[in-house]
Amino acid sequence: MSMQNTYRFISSFLFLLFVISGGAQEKKTDTNIPKPVLFNGITIHADVSSLVSYYISSGETFSSEGGLQFDLRHKFYPIVEIGFAGANKITSDDIEFKTSGVFGRVGIDLNLLKQKENSKPLNNMFLGGIRIGFTNFSYDVSNVTISNEYWGPDEILNYNNQSATKVWYEIVAGVKVEVIKNIYMGWTVRNKHLLNQDVVGEISPWYIPGFGINSSSAWGFNYTIGYHF
Repeated sequence: MSMQNTYRFISSFLFLLFVISGGAQEKKTDTNIPKPVLFNGITIHADVSSLVSYYISSGETFSSEGGLQFDLRHKFYPIVEIGFAGANKITSDDIEFKTSGVFGRVGIDLNLLKQKENSKPLNNMFLGGIRIGFTNFSYDVSNVTISNEYWGPDEILNYNNQSATKVWYEIVAGVKVEVIKNIYMGWTVRNKHLLNQDVVGEISPWYIPGFGINSSSAWGFNYTIGYHF
């Protein structure tokens, strides 16, 4: 997917979310309830699903992250997410890959549940949104065997301190529920797409912090616990 087509897709997706969200609004039913103000607080959350994924991957990958999300008119939810992730993988042919690095995401969610214009805000939300993710990290690829059938024994090469910068976008859908006053739990499903691919001929990373196993696209899941201030 070219950069121009990617930008068109993201713009179309955001426009669609705004249309859906706007169409879900209804006329006023209670004039005694004040209209929501622009800023309605901040939610700080941490992801706990990474603890499960660490054991599922048998320790080959690890990740931890948290986020800061703003409530604008109980409808728009700009968000900043930051985390730390890495991998330690040994392949079936004994090639070892190691990496770790910081990653970040910025984006916005829209509450797609029906909400009367001047009613009290809903505590349960169905969210759809988009993220732009980015990371700059280093990685090692060790014990790479180069066969030499004509000139002698095989050669073993190590590629240490390789570096890469990756950028991707994510289409996000999820649910957030207030379980106790100001305490929220929720989950999100993410469809991720890299915007910059590996260069042919270079030693590419097996794992990208924040994105996952290196591929043109990937799926992700988060389960978060947060507090609303």
